Amino acid sequence: MTQQPDTLTDTLTTALDYAAHGWRVFPLLPGSKRPATPNHRAADCDGTDAWCRTGHAGWEQRATNRPDWITRAWSSNPAYGVGIACGPSRLVVVDLDTHKPGSEIPEPWHRFGITTGEDVLDHLAGAHGGTITPTYTVQTVSGGTHLYYTAPDTTRRFANTAGKIGWLIDTRAHGGYVAAPPTTIGTSAYTVVDDRPPAPLPLFLLDLLTRDHQSAARASQDRSQDGSVHPARPMRPGGSGEPVRDQSAYVERVFEIAINGDAPRGVAGLLDADEGGRNAALYVAAATVGKLVARGLIAEHVALDRLMDAAAGHIATGAYTPYEAESTILSGFRRAATRSAA
Repeated sequence: MTQQPDTLTDTLTTALDYAAHGWRVFPLLPGSKRPATPNHRAADCDGTDAWCRTGHAGWEQRATNRPDWITRAWSSNPAYGVGIACGPSRLVVVDLDTHKPGSEIPEPWHRFGITTGEDVLDHLAGAHGGTITPTYTVQTVSGGTHLYYTAPDTTRRFANTAGKIGWLIDTRAHGGYVAAPPTTIGTSAYTVVDDRPPAPLPLFLLDLLTRDHQSAARASQDRSQDGSVHPARPMRPGGSGEPVRDQSAYVERVFEIAINGDAPRGVAGLLDADEGGRNAALYVAAATVGKLVARGLIAEHVALDRLMDAAAGHIATGAYTPYEAESTILSGFRRAATRSAA
């Protein structure tokens, strides 16, 4: 597999090497995890982009293993990072994060003294009689770990998950991508720490990804076997105080309001922002969505990705750079976390 390149000019060679292994790649903006293209939202697509002549093409549709397309893309800007589209590459990447200082450690992990996704995964493997098969492994810029596994040969299309398997564990598959070595953000780079070929997805992970946990999750919110405090149930965005039984629907409704607004209630969304007010609108949207992050209803990186996608149109007009947009969103998240802790 691919070794860590020494210079940015080696990124093209690395991208071509990934493609030779059948992985679909696309360029990331320099110093960022954001796709370099497209620079417009699906709702704003007018078909003038060559990729969009038969319909809007996002980063997943543009990901390729064609050497000529890859060469053309990275030759235009050797500083581009490398993104790998997991679904088209038949990969399931397990993203193992680390505990952020100052944030709460949930049970039972607090009781066990566990603070990393790697330890959570190891515990889950033991509990399910499985093993964590050694595989192609990357260290992320935040100190986490990406485990690359090949997706099972099945008609099932695995999607992304955020915390479904366990605390500090996300997965990327169809609809998801990973920044890959030698992508650099700030002074840190993604690096290969185990260069062996990706192993098949372990059976215990396959079971956890395909098992329907919805009934058990809902039951655990209503009662606890050991008498512990019940997890907080989200309230409706309108503030009625009525618990929402379907958390996914609640999350989507919050995003809908943050991005598109709520005209009957006179709430403006990110997309309604006019020139001069776009950065403020992005901050408000981030603070709104940040409540979901603070309550553990969605992973921070997933929320960040969705808001960055929503802000793509404003970025394209020069209202702010991708870096500025990301900084504003994270500021909104911090504001929401502070208010939630108060």
